[in-house]
Amino acid sequence: MNVLFDEVGFTHEYRSEYEEFYRPYFNSEEELTAFFVSVFERDSIDKTPRRMMNQIQRFVSLANDIDSIRAGRDPLRVLFLRICLESLYSLSKQNSAKKHRIKDFFKEYISEAGQQYILNHFTFRGLEPICEIDAKSGMLYNCKSRYSLSIDDFSMIFYIIRGMVVHEGDYWSMQLFGSDDNYTSLVFMSTDKQIVDCHQSTKGTPISYFFETTLSYKKFIYYYVDGCIQFLKTHI
Repeated sequence: MNVLFDEVGFTHEYRSEYEEFYRPYFNSEEELTAFFVSVFERDSIDKTPRRMMNQIQRFVSLANDIDSIRAGRDPLRVLFLRICLESLYSLSKQNSAKKHRIKDFFKEYISEAGQQYILNHFTFRGLEPICEIDAKSGMLYNCKSRYSLSIDDFSMIFYIIRGMVVHEGDYWSMQLFGSDDNYTSLVFMSTDKQIVDCHQSTKGTPISYFFETTLSYKKFIYYYVDGCIQFLKTHI
């Protein structure tokens, strides 16, 4: 094992930093070491798992550091977390016959407990202008009736927030995380893109979507990184 790590250069500060980062996601030191061995044992043939492992650590660490750089700027965190997924999925295309879609990450790789946590702590509260009844589903969406978000909806919200930062330079108007489970914050987004599956009452008119969140970043990032590790494991 140590011989393997020496051969691939997984030593000193590099190893210490990655052990500290990944340790919370494994039940024991033995499991953690086994994970690193599985990443490096085919390193001379295929470096994709190693690159994925590096990208997860790098981009999540950047997201974690945002609070000390620009406190309360959740979109910047989302940007780095979304870039992390883009990097992983780009790497997967080089070495997999299966076509992976980023929008399916939360559904396919976040644990059931993680999905339930997200949906229980991030809720849709209404929109303006008020939408009409959807012709197909017969469901009414307005500020008085609640639409239950799906994990696919959350994935789309994640993508749109990333777009706000990259294309509009807006990294301050959307809050995704609350300070803890007892703190609820109202967040909103104005866009002409559909987040939820509803019929727009005025075509082309920007829609403001209103949400409430009690998502803890600490809990969310645990489920997120665990999902990234599961994705990585599919390529080992």
